[in-house]
Amino acid sequence: MAGETKPQTTSRIVPWLYWGLWPLHRLLLRLYFANITIIGRERLPKDGAFVLAPKHYSRWDPVILPLVWPRPLRFMTNAIEFGGVQGWFIRRLGAFAINLNRPQASSLRHTLDILKAGQPLVLFPEGGIERERPLRPLKPGLARLVLQADRPVPIFPVGIAYKPQPQFRARVTLYIAPPLWVEPSSPCRTTLKRRAQELTQELEAALLAAVVEATHYP
Repeated sequence: MAGETKPQTTSRIVPWLYWGLWPLHRLLLRLYFANITIIGRERLPKDGAFVLAPKHYSRWDPVILPLVWPRPLRFMTNAIEFGGVQGWFIRRLGAFAINLNRPQASSLRHTLDILKAGQPLVLFPEGGIERERPLRPLKPGLARLVLQADRPVPIFPVGIAYKPQPQFRARVTLYIAPPLWVEPSSPCRTTLKRRAQELTQELEAALLAAVVEATHYP
């Protein structure tokens, strides 16, 4: 219909809900897993925008990742996860939806708005859970987004390993690798495409190395 406004992507964090659930969240993880080890947390900046680019091995990944940062993180999340009670909670805990098959422009704009506001963001560069291979070949979506930011943004590859599997009393290791620093790219379409391909290759190599580090941790 002419003149109809398209829905805009938004995200928010409800403080009373987030911090009210925080002690229960920590208790749940302590009871379920034998231990959770985080290596490289000191590499994260104390403030400002940055991107965590984790290996996606399990549905537990986004539950564990908030442990690496003392303040709330924003999550780009598959739109299929926003149904029912789960959807009600994650909408209020910093997640925003993206259709992985047909990304909406509003989702991409909102991602840039988060970085422009100097807030940390979690993007799973594999686009879904992958357990059969150490790493699924990455698509250039994350790289294209960060290259369009209005400031240099560090990307931190995060390797995640569950031993023996993501199950009760498993041991979990998160390895936060040194950042890939990304300078904003020229708006020229050809230049942006080339830089996105190069950055994606760098990120894929760095994330695979981070997965190996997490897997080999005792």
